[in-house]
Amino acid sequence: MDRSRLSRAIKGAIAATAVSTSFATLSFAQEVEEVVVTGTRIQRTTDANSAVPVSVFDAAALENSGQTTLEDFLQELPSMTGGQLGSSVNNGNPGLATVSLRGLGASRSLVLLNGRRMPSAGPLTGTVDLNTIPVSIIERVEILKSGASSIYGSDAIAGVVNIITKKDFTGAQLRADYGISDESDGEEWLAAMTFGAENDEGDGHVMLNMEYSKRDDIFQGDRRFSDCALFESGDQVLCGGSGTTTPGHFFTDDNDSLIVDPNTGEVRDYSASTDAFNFAEFSYLVTPQEVFSIYGYGEQELWDFKDLTTVNAFTELLYANRQSDQLLAAEGTFWQPTIPADNPFNPIGEDVVLLRRLAETGGRSFNQDLSTWRGVIGFNGEWCNEWLWDVSYNYARWVDSQIDRGRANQPRMDTLLGSVDPNGDPVSTPCADDADCPGLWNPFQSGTLTPAMQAYGLVTNSPVEKETLRSLQTNLTGDFGDFALTSEPWQWAVGYEHRSESVEVTADGAAQIGQIYFVQGTDWTGSYSVDEAYMEVRAPLLEARPWADILALEFSARYSDYDTIGSDTTFGAVVEYAPLEQLRFRGSYSEGFRAPGIDDLFSPAVLSAETYSDPCFEYDTAGTNANVQANCAADGVDPNNENLASPQATGFFAGNTDLDKETSESWTIGIVWTPTFVEDLSFTVDYFTIEVDDAIGTFTTDQIVDNCYSSPNFSDPSCDLILGPEAVGQFPGNSGPRRAGDGTIAGQALTTQNISTFETSGVDFGANFSIDAGPGLAKFQGIATYLHDYKFQASEFDPEIDLAGKFGADPVTTRIAAFPEWKIFLTGDYELENWSIGTTVRMEGEVEDISPTASDLATFVDNTWYQDIRASYFCWEDITISGGIRNVWNQQPPYVTNYDDMNTLPLNYDTVGRFVYGSVTFQF
Repeated sequence: MDRSRLSRAIKGAIAATAVSTSFATLSFAQEVEEVVVTGTRIQRTTDANSAVPVSVFDAAALENSGQTTLEDFLQELPSMTGGQLGSSVNNGNPGLATVSLRGLGASRSLVLLNGRRMPSAGPLTGTVDLNTIPVSIIERVEILKSGASSIYGSDAIAGVVNIITKKDFTGAQLRADYGISDESDGEEWLAAMTFGAENDEGDGHVMLNMEYSKRDDIFQGDRRFSDCALFESGDQVLCGGSGTTTPGHFFTDDNDSLIVDPNTGEVRDYSASTDAFNFAEFSYLVTPQEVFSIYGYGEQELWDFKDLTTVNAFTELLYANRQSDQLLAAEGTFWQPTIPADNPFNPIGEDVVLLRRLAETGGRSFNQDLSTWRGVIGFNGEWCNEWLWDVSYNYARWVDSQIDRGRANQPRMDTLLGSVDPNGDPVSTPCADDADCPGLWNPFQSGTLTPAMQAYGLVTNSPVEKETLRSLQTNLTGDFGDFALTSEPWQWAVGYEHRSESVEVTADGAAQIGQIYFVQGTDWTGSYSVDEAYMEVRAPLLEARPWADILALEFSARYSDYDTIGSDTTFGAVVEYAPLEQLRFRGSYSEGFRAPGIDDLFSPAVLSAETYSDPCFEYDTAGTNANVQANCAADGVDPNNENLASPQATGFFAGNTDLDKETSESWTIGIVWTPTFVEDLSFTVDYFTIEVDDAIGTFTTDQIVDNCYSSPNFSDPSCDLILGPEAVGQFPGNSGPRRAGDGTIAGQALTTQNISTFETSGVDFGANFSIDAGPGLAKFQGIATYLHDYKFQASEFDPEIDLAGKFGADPVTTRIAAFPEWKIFLTGDYELENWSIGTTVRMEGEVEDISPTASDLATFVDNTWYQDIRASYFCWEDITISGGIRNVWNQQPPYVTNYDDMNTLPLNYDTVGRFVYGSVTFQF
C-alpha cells in the first residue's frame, strides 16, 4: 500500500465513523488492518473508507457512562427516538430493553452480535433484548444509520446496531460497579470477570467472561412527580386515578355514578378527585432485574494447505439468564360485573354495575425467568489467491417462563359477587352451590376480601414462550486481481444464508379454560424459513487526480425467498467522492424490506387496556368539533363523566396470516471534512430520508376513536373496528353500542395489517476535536440529529400526521412518546498522566402535543438538558478507579396532560433523578 493512500485512510478514519466517543490516533508507521465494517461485507482498511454514516462507540465510552446495561447508553443517542422499551416501562413490558433507530421501531432496527443475528425476544420477531448482552464483553458498538437490507436482509430498514466483542483479550480482568440515586433507591450492581489466553504455539486463543448485574426497583410513589395519577378539571391539576376503586364504585341503569362513603357509610355521588384509586403509588417507576451471563470465544488455526487455503476454526457461546418483574396496582373487576338488586350487600336495592379494585391482594406482579443460549461454530480461511472465506452455523434459543400473580379467576370472582347477566341470570355457579366458596363478598366496603376469598378467587398465570433461531451462513470475499483503475483493486463479496425461526407459546392451563380475566388462553406456534443470496462490489474509479482524490462506487443486491411471503430482491448503491484530501462527499441509496414477523402473522387475540383521549370528555366545551358533539350526544354520554378524564379502553391485538412484506427506500447524502489547518479536527454532516410503505401495524385506539367520532353520524370505517364491550367480555351500559358500563370505549380491534406508511428525514451532525492543553490532552466530541419530519399515515383513509417536534402516540408501540426535532449528545474529557475528568451534556428538544384539546393545560415541553460528570484515577499499574454523577442537576421530568404513565413521558425523560456511581477495575 502506498503512503498517500494510507494517509488518506488515516485522516478519513477520524471523521468517517461519524464521531466515535473515544478513538486512538494511528501512527503512519503502523500497518493498517483489513477489517469488516458494519454496512458492508467487503474487507476495508480500518473503518476509514466507510461511505455510509457509521457511529462507533468503544468500551471506554460505555464505561464512562456508568451504565450497567446497554439500554440507557444507546437510547440516549440522537439517532434513537420515539418509544423504546426499557426499565422505565412497567405496564406491558416483559422485561425487555430495545432500541428504535430513527423512531421506526425495534423490529426495523437490526441488532447483531459480531455481525450475526441474535435470537428474537420470544414471539416478538426481530426484536432483540439488550439486557441479554453483557456490557463487559463489548469492544465497540457500531451503529449504521441507513438502510441495509441488501447487505443484511430483513429488519434493517432503519439501520443496524452491531455489537463487537473482545475476541483477543489476554490476561485477567475483574470489574465491580455500584450506583445509587440521591433518593437512596434504585441501586445498581455489576460484577464481571474476564479471562483470556493464547496457547503455547500462538496459533489459538480463548476468552471467557462471566457477568452479574442487578437493578433495584423504584416505586412511582417514591417520586413527587409520579406519586399520584393526575387529571385536569378546568384550570386545576388534581390527584385522581382509576374509577375502579376501593370501596367499589358502581353505576345504575340511569348512569348514576355512586359510591358508599367509607367514613359515613352513606351512598353518595362518586368524585374522581376524592374517590379515585391511586394506582400510581403501587406501580414501579424503575423495574428491577438480575442478569447473569457467560460468554466465551475461541479460535484455532487448524491447517495450512499450501497453494490452496488456510483453515481456522472459531466458536462463540453466550448464555444469559434474566430474572425481572413488573408490579402494577391490584386487579379490578374490569369486566364490570352486575350486582343484582337482591344481593344482601347491594346498598341501593337495584341492579348496579361494579368497578371494584381488589386492593386487599396487594397488586399484580409479572415475573420473568428468561434463559437464552446462543452458539456459533464456524471455519474461515484465505485461499492462495488471497480471497477470504468463512462458513458458520448460528443456533440460538430463547425460553421465558413467566409467572403472573394476583390475577382474577373471573368465574370464581363472579361467584363471590353473585354476579348476574343483563337478564338477571347468574353468570357463574352460585356461591351456595359451590362447596369451595367461602361466602359472598361485600365489595362496597374496604378490607372485605378475606384471605380465604383471595385463595378461592385468584389464580396464577404461568405461560411459557420459546423461540429458536437457526442460521447457516457462508461468505466469500476477494478482488478482481490486476483489474484496477487505482492503487486499490475492485473488490467483491458474495454469500448465502439459510435462516429459520420458530415460536412456541404455551398458555396457562387456567387461561385455556377462560378462568383468568384479560389473559388469552390459546396455545400457538408459528415459523418461517428463508433462503438468501447476496453480492456486493466496490469499484474505485479515480485516485489522486486533480479535483478527484477519491471516486468510488459500490453496488449490492440481495435475493430472499421466504416460505411465508414469497421472494423479494433488494438493491443498494453507494458513491464516495473526495475532490480534495480533506473533503469527502458520500451518498447512498438502499431498498429495504421487512418480512412480517411470526407474531405479526400468527399471534392470537390478546386483550389490552389502551390509554386514549376520549373526545366525549367535556365535549360541550366551546370549540369542540360539531360532529363530536353530535355523536357523543347520540351515545348519551354525560360530558361530565369523570371516568373519561384519563380513560383506558379494553380492546384486543391479533395477528394476520394474510400480511405481505414492508418495503422501504432510504437515501443519505453527507460531507466529511477533516481540515488540514487544524490537527485532529473533523466534522460530518449527513442528510437522511427513509420511506416505508405497506408498513405492518395496527390502528391506535386514539386514531380509531378520533376518526369515528369526528365523522358525521359515525360514518367513518374506523367505527366498524369498535366492536363493543361484548367482544371483550364486558357488559354494555347506556352510552351507546361502542361503550362499556362506565362509558369508556370497549372492543376496539387492533389487528395487524399492511396499512401504514412512514416517512422520516433529517440531518445528523458530528464533530471531533482533540488538542494538547497544558500538560494533558483535551478531547471533545459531539453528535446531534435534527428531525425534519416524521410522517405517519395509518391508512389511505386517514390523515397524515407529522410527529417531528411533537409528542403523541408512537405509531409503532402506541405508547405516548416524544419526537423532538433536536437531540444533542456532547462529551468532553481531559486526560493528564494518571487521571482524567469528563462531562456529558444531553439535550431533548422542545415538543408539543400533536392533538391537544381546548381544555388541556400542559401541552408543551421546553428544551430539556441533562449533564453528567465523571472522573477516573489510575495511579496504580493494574487498578483503575472511576466514578461519576448522572443528571447532576437533578433535572425532573416534565408534566404533560396527555401522558402514558407517571404523569410524564418516561420513554424520553429521566425519571430516576440524580444518580451517583463508582467502579473499580483490576487488570492482571
